[in-house]
Amino acid sequence: MRLHATALAVALTAFAGIAQAAPGDLDPTFGLGGRVTTDFNLSTDIANAVALQADGKLVVVGTTYTNNDYSGEDFAIARYNPDGSIDSSFGTNGRVTTDFPGLAAVASSVLVQPDGKILVAGGAYPLFVFLGNFELARYNADGSLDTSFGDGGIVTTLFPHGSYAFALALQSDGKVVAAGTDYVDFSSEANSDTDFAIARYEPDGSPDFGFGSGGQVTTDFERLNDDAFAVLLRSDGSIVAVGSSRDRLSDYDFAVARYLANGQLDPAFGTAGKTSTDFSGGFDRARSAVLQADGRIVAAGFAIRPSGSNENFAALRYLSNGALDTSFSGDGMTQVSFGSCCQFANKVLLQRDAKLVLIGFPDTESTDSDFTIARLNRNGTLDASFGEGGRVRTSFGDLNGGAYGAVLQPDGRVVAVGFQAYFPTPKGVQFALARYLSR
Repeated sequence: MRLHATALAVALTAFAGIAQAAPGDLDPTFGLGGRVTTDFNLSTDIANAVALQADGKLVVVGTTYTNNDYSGEDFAIARYNPDGSIDSSFGTNGRVTTDFPGLAAVASSVLVQPDGKILVAGGAYPLFVFLGNFELARYNADGSLDTSFGDGGIVTTLFPHGSYAFALALQSDGKVVAAGTDYVDFSSEANSDTDFAIARYEPDGSPDFGFGSGGQVTTDFERLNDDAFAVLLRSDGSIVAVGSSRDRLSDYDFAVARYLANGQLDPAFGTAGKTSTDFSGGFDRARSAVLQADGRIVAAGFAIRPSGSNENFAALRYLSNGALDTSFSGDGMTQVSFGSCCQFANKVLLQRDAKLVLIGFPDTESTDSDFTIARLNRNGTLDASFGEGGRVRTSFGDLNGGAYGAVLQPDGRVVAVGFQAYFPTPKGVQFALARYLSR
């Protein structure tokens, strides 16, 4: 009888813990109290993106280098079991690195194909010189390079100038779309010139010659710097690229271009296929985007607040024709502050209930540089049921960290990935993951 009473007490305690859990809380079933950190080789390891496998495992990609030697940067990939433990069946002790000889390589995007193969995109370039290329690598489920893709598992794409791939998407026919930047002229910051760069590939990594010119498209917004950080696929086969455009040294705006399936700009969108939006006359940049079921586009990043005192999380919503959706926060635009200086939303997720989750960090290189998450209602207002007034801040330690990527699980939980600094200890900088409850 005493044993039954003890068991009942334990069960009631566990139930109470579950009952007290609230949206935005760290998930105690993941890692250590909701957090996971991973070192590759006593190195600087920064996670930029994460994808979810059908079996619930998480694939996280980024970059790794040692001794502050950026020229030695390699693609870095780690795979985790659903509980956050490292998946030892992947690569070596759950980790894979891919070297691009003589070049610094950074992985920025990842997706898992229906067949379980893992596709990663980023760039490789000489140190401090923007003469690199789009780099795609495809891996088998065990972490080995897929030799049926490109040249030994790697595809290098040369645009007219140096380039870098920030985003990936997979069409239903197996074709791959990558989006990023074509560095037209980077002789100086004041006179730099970049364009949106889009490439489409056949399933084996060869160029899709039915897209643009030789499988490539570049887009100039008739400004100085145009950079695509996200790419979305519409059901009609058209492609949406989202990023930023700059016409003066300190004036960046959110920018969106829509392309027909053949790579031509879609004249039914914005002005001749393009649109841009200024928040407050300052530095505004979209870093991520999602496509709603009704065709509306939500873009998220950061913007200078009207007073010009600091940068905030920023989000806006466009109608399917490229016009601002005024049902979103009254004028189509909203900002969220966590009380820090340089607050960047690097990823936006769309929940099944149409609520939006913004993930990023304040890039202050100080102790307030933490994972920060905000959740918005479908009308753009903060969701007061999430965290504290719609906001959550997560610290991994006293030194700076931050979130660059995130993924939404089918059960609604959010996994954010980024980095945590542990200098001056031998731990260096590590991949950092956190999982949050959503309901």
